[in-house]
Amino acid sequence: MKNRSNKNDINGLLSMKPKTRSFFLANFIRENGTIDTQAAAEFFHVTSRTINNWIITGCPAWVDHHVVLYLRSIPDTKDWDGFKFIDGRLHTPYDKLTFAPSELMRTFYDRQFNRFDRVEKDQLKTQVSELRNEDEAEAIRCELDIMIKTLESLKKSPIVAPKMVYAEKVRDKRKR
Repeated sequence: MKNRSNKNDINGLLSMKPKTRSFFLANFIRENGTIDTQAAAEFFHVTSRTINNWIITGCPAWVDHHVVLYLRSIPDTKDWDGFKFIDGRLHTPYDKLTFAPSELMRTFYDRQFNRFDRVEKDQLKTQVSELRNEDEAEAIRCELDIMIKTLESLKKSPIVAPKMVYAEKVRDKRKR
């Protein structure tokens, strides 16, 4: 009887933990359906021969732990489906839409500053609405009337007469 080679057998994948197996199948699969051992080797910083051994016999526990930590980086919820980290960039489920850490920070800061702007805008709205209060407006009108009367009486005062001369001579006023 001929011995069968385990090279093309997926027993190793079947002996992997489910999350590790799905991680390999999701991230290191070629178009023809086989596992891209070179890409997996670069990801785990091992040789492609080591990856082939893992496929045949199963992977070590540290790989399972690494995959669990890697998967923890993005929540396993419906909102985050299709998001993943590759080469330090966040890839979204949308074509050609990725973010570097600096781009994410810029978005975060923009939102923070927009929130601060909204808070300040709400405070200013409150202050302006208080100014639009009818009682407050009437008080301001009264103060303006007092200022206008004061300026008119100052305008008639001899102190501000043109050419440093009184507008009306005081002596002439006495004679009348």
